[in-house]
Amino acid sequence: MKIVARNAIATAAILLATTASGIARAEGDPAAYKAAVAALEQAGGGKTCVECFLEKYAPAEFTKAFAVSKDGAYGGRWKRGMSMDEARAEALASCRKKPTYSSANPCVVFFENDKLVWKP
Repeated sequence: MKIVARNAIATAAILLATTASGIARAEGDPAAYKAAVAALEQAGGGKTCVECFLEKYAPAEFTKAFAVSKDGAYGGRWKRGMSMDEARAEALASCRKKPTYSSANPCVVFFENDKLVWKP
């Protein structure tokens, strides 16, 4: 009975640590991402941007960065072992490639790992 219980606990831990896409969850407080939604919307993030931020960026492993522009463009990059400079640069580049991007509203870094860095 103890072995079955331990296996069940181990399986539950693995399931909790993995998202549906198979990416291990990052350390950090999930509430921090939800708390940032109002600021993300203020920075220009629309519904699709917010969904990407919460469903893809939030559970991704560190190192990661998320960028947004006032015209609704956004981009995120994450990869274990990536430097923060690389994550920032790739998130900004991804944001600039979105169809809604306009150089009149430059992309800015919004989140780094699990910290809000954007200032209104």
